[in-house]
Amino acid sequence: MKHIFTALALAFFTSTASFAAVLKVDSIHVSRSDSLLRLDIVIDPHDINPGRDREIVYTPVVRSVSGSDSIVLPSVTIAGRNRYYSHLRNNRLQAGEMLYNAGSKELVNYTVSVPFMPWMERSRIDMGQTEGHCCDKPRTGKATPLAALDFAEVPFVPTGKPPYVELTGDEAIELTAEGSAFIDFIVNRTEIRPSYRRNKREIAKIIASIDKVKNDPDATITRITIKGYASPEGSYSNNVRLAMGRTAALKDYVREHYHFAPEIMSTDYEPEDWAGLRAWVEKSTLPNRDGLLSIIDSDMQPDPKDHEMRRRYPSDYKVILDSVYPALRHSDYTIRYRIRTYRSIEELIEAYEKTPERLRPVDYQRIAAHYGSGTPAFDEVMLAAVERFPHDAAANLNAATIAMKAGDTKAAAAYLDRSGDSAEATYMRGVLAAATGDLDRADRCFRLASDAGLELAARELDALRAHRHRKTVEYLIKPSGKK
Repeated sequence: MKHIFTALALAFFTSTASFAAVLKVDSIHVSRSDSLLRLDIVIDPHDINPGRDREIVYTPVVRSVSGSDSIVLPSVTIAGRNRYYSHLRNNRLQAGEMLYNAGSKELVNYTVSVPFMPWMERSRIDMGQTEGHCCDKPRTGKATPLAALDFAEVPFVPTGKPPYVELTGDEAIELTAEGSAFIDFIVNRTEIRPSYRRNKREIAKIIASIDKVKNDPDATITRITIKGYASPEGSYSNNVRLAMGRTAALKDYVREHYHFAPEIMSTDYEPEDWAGLRAWVEKSTLPNRDGLLSIIDSDMQPDPKDHEMRRRYPSDYKVILDSVYPALRHSDYTIRYRIRTYRSIEELIEAYEKTPERLRPVDYQRIAAHYGSGTPAFDEVMLAAVERFPHDAAANLNAATIAMKAGDTKAAAAYLDRSGDSAEATYMRGVLAAATGDLDRADRCFRLASDAGLELAARELDALRAHRHRKTVEYLIKPSGKK
């Protein structure tokens, strides 16, 4: 009786011992490519002894965090001697499944790759375990956690406060006022007669333009340029004489009226305004428009050009002669003037609201500082500055910072193209690269800015590299490392 009880107890112990033993692995590695999830695991079977007629089946399972999706991987069977050979004789294993003889004590090298599914981004791998006997129903043991997976893309968001740089341009602002006057001259003459035809009105246009600047307490006239144009009819040589003489006459008239110093006034002339004629013809609906343009664009000298238009297209030429040529006899004038420096914040704000074109970059900086960084008014002024000075590197950099704050990466990229090569600009290019997912470029930019001495970039570089090397696989079983 005692022997029977002992035998029964021994049999029971043998049937359950396998579940009492802890799964041991020599090594484990989980990796992911764009299309595959791979599991490499080496199982240490030395303490696994299911008995001659029994087996233990290990089955890895990948399961989503929510538990709604899973995939069962091929199993590994470690069988006692009798069970092992029974499998060999009867070929019971499914495709991909592995069979090992418990008595061999060799390490179990298990490698499997499966298509990577979106739900696997956040998942885990457990090792299921069942014990079987030739005649018994398999018993399922507690699964062993192997690894927790987190392959989900996590955007890198820089935590540093974006830099604003000071606008420093303090050169005096020079502006221009431009216009055209149509002074009538007696045929073949160059002297100005103020009362002739429409001259009183046209001269008044020039005077009014000059007076507007001259009477502005904030403006100082630095130069007045007059350029005279003649129309193409008549000989070119005579038109040269007329254009020169008439331009000089208008200059003298203005000088005498205002008593400007000689160096203030300058002149230029265009004997025949072919460019003006071409622009008019191109926009016209003349029947022979294309033919006229062909003559105008040809390599012929001015006099033959005019003759050829008159010869080939007489009806069109009459329209040009009566309606276009008079408008080509004009005097263009440009008044250049310098704006004084505004001293008080009140003056600056008034100019910003009424005549922002009179402000220097440094003036925009003073106004923005008055409102304070981080305020809507600050951003508004900085955006106005880059609109006024589209090629100013500092203004573009500040505008890029504002655009990034608003999530407008397209606008930020355009501003950064004109932001120069300062450490701050390089840093912001890194911020933009991070926002658009280009972490390699972000790394380069932060490193370059850090090397240039920007401490903010150094901190951001450390944060980025920590992010990029974050753990995507957490192993839940400790490998023994036994070889």
